[in-house]
Amino acid sequence: MSKHPATINLSFPTASFSLIHEDSQLNFVLPADHDMVLEAINKTHSDNDRFLPYWAERWPSNGPLLTYLSKRSIPRHALILELGCGLGIISAALSLQTGASVVASDIAREGCRFAAYNIFANGGVPQVVCADWRHPPFKQRFDLIIASDVLYEERWIDPILDCIGELLTQNGSAWIADPCRRFWNRFKQRTAQRGFLQRLLYRSSDDEGTTTVEILELTKQPPPASSCV
Repeated sequence: MSKHPATINLSFPTASFSLIHEDSQLNFVLPADHDMVLEAINKTHSDNDRFLPYWAERWPSNGPLLTYLSKRSIPRHALILELGCGLGIISAALSLQTGASVVASDIAREGCRFAAYNIFANGGVPQVVCADWRHPPFKQRFDLIIASDVLYEERWIDPILDCIGELLTQNGSAWIADPCRRFWNRFKQRTAQRGFLQRLLYRSSDDEGTTTVEILELTKQPPPASSCV
């Protein structure tokens, strides 16, 4: 999607909110009534895939991930992919911060429309692709893959790791943010079992201490050194 925000048709009444990133105010819209989004789900899609509109909400990892991104220098030439971009919050911030090529992807077509609107409204021009991470359509590999609040179901752990393994460059990094939900430790175990190297990049707790967000970096094992006989 590369349209101007004014030409993007949003199918639901909207509410707005703002976030601060690197001393800039980012402005976003989201569906004002989540029940309307639920009612609009295609029944066949829902029955076949237990599809829920996770894209339509603000999730707790966004704030800590934005804070962490503001502390990192990301090369302008980097190719970046966001998996499960939802409202496009992280892709909008990355586009503004880096000027790099950002691809925002989500399985929900309506979510992609909101993401495109939000990204362009905040001055970014990334690509927005409606894509299923179980069947990624991309031919290129990415230097940085980012995902936040995507591990809400255990069944997504291996497909997400499959996607990262397929699309990440050999020397690239994947940054996964999660509010330590019930499957977070299981995800960490699977990354090790699948041969990824992992490193905790950042941990943040809210003022009440009720939610702790962690950001985990995944990298590929270096290829074995060739031996000369």
